[in-house]
Amino acid sequence: MGESETRERRPMGEQQRGTDRPIRPRGNIPPDTILIGKKPLMAYATAVMMHFNMGRKELTVKARGRAISHAVDVVEVVRRRFFEGKLSVKEVKIGTDVVGGMEGEESRNVSTIEIRIQKTD
Repeated sequence: MGESETRERRPMGEQQRGTDRPIRPRGNIPPDTILIGKKPLMAYATAVMMHFNMGRKELTVKARGRAISHAVDVVEVVRRRFFEGKLSVKEVKIGTDVVGGMEGEESRNVSTIEIRIQKTD
């Protein structure tokens, strides 16, 4: 490899495994919360199962916009297929976030959902 082909290496704490992208901090997200986005359903289902297999009893699954149906699918797949009735939906909250509205942008409303589930064994 020539000098122009070498990649800059960063400590593992600053990058995700296998990529050169920096890891984004979780910020104000509680450790018992999973945010649903564009990843495959089974990625989130695995995260939910790992959470409960670590001995925790409750978890919140959050989503907004088009990801709301994905969040419902994740909870239902885990509840019915993997835990076979040992998980229950404790609470469902719905709401609206106002997005945009800065620097001349028009603000818009985005629907949100929070599904609180608990292990019942």
